[in-house]
Amino acid sequence: MPTLHNNNAPDEASAEAVEAGAFQPLHERMREDIINGGLIEGSWLKTHDLSRRYGVSTNPIREALHQLSGEGFVVIHRNRGARVRTLDEAFVRNIFDIRALIEPYLVRLFVEQATEEDLQAMNRVQLQIEMKPDDQADLDRLDEAFHGIMYDRHFNQEALAIRQRHGEVVRGLARRYPVSPARRIAMIDEHRAIMAAVARHDVEETQKIVEAHARAAERNLIQRMRQAQR
Repeated sequence: MPTLHNNNAPDEASAEAVEAGAFQPLHERMREDIINGGLIEGSWLKTHDLSRRYGVSTNPIREALHQLSGEGFVVIHRNRGARVRTLDEAFVRNIFDIRALIEPYLVRLFVEQATEEDLQAMNRVQLQIEMKPDDQADLDRLDEAFHGIMYDRHFNQEALAIRQRHGEVVRGLARRYPVSPARRIAMIDEHRAIMAAVARHDVEETQKIVEAHARAAERNLIQRMRQAQR
């Protein structure tokens, strides 16, 4: 099995890592380590090793693994343990296939009922996006806020849960492979087109733009992943 981490690393480094992440939830610390390669894709995650790494008991580790499994970063195999998911191109395509189906479905109800206040809320977030924040995490947070205005009030909590779970993976990969400058510009144009269609209460047009928006994000992410592998 692939090793989880270097057991010969000095205790001082482990202590610094614990102190640095003391105020960050454990599952978020572990998620970041998966994203940045600290926990290697495909590696088996042993609770005792993780306990030493993060300076906690095994029970919080098990809880964090189940949460990360729900988010899609970890695969739990019955009677075998947990393993870091391989976040490869095939997995990304599967995620966006689902998003391209779910998001047009979710947006219908919003378009039918959108108010002027909703459009103003979208515009406020969009103006922050158009300031082009340098930090990818900030851009992801704003993008999620923009889409959340359209989706989060939907009655279908199962569909929302799937979208949220996949969103965690996509945002994680975006931090590893930041979007290109050209994609940032295109995203702004696509958001504006969505807002215009919503203002007209044009359900079909909004659905088409939302689906195309998801597919454009998919193409850009896969392109960045391929560039990183060269």
